[in-house]
Amino acid sequence: MNVSNLDNFLKNGFLTILAFGVIILILKHWKGAEWLKIGSVILIALILSDFANNQGRNTFNLLKWILGLFGISM
Repeated sequence: MNVSNLDNFLKNGFLTILAFGVIILILKHWKGAEWLKIGSVILIALILSDFANNQGRNTFNLLKWILGLFGISM
């Protein structure tokens, strides 16, 4: 099965759509100075971007590090 078109979309098209949505949401929350919502939009966008480009390796490494602080090893 050829998935090169899907891979290409996830690396280019999806990030463009994601960036546009993030900008719209940030501008919406900026007007009301809702900083927690702005931060959560950026955090969710970073996680989605990591899963689209890097199969979530950075997110999983961060999660492992945080769990390691509490003595949980994976």
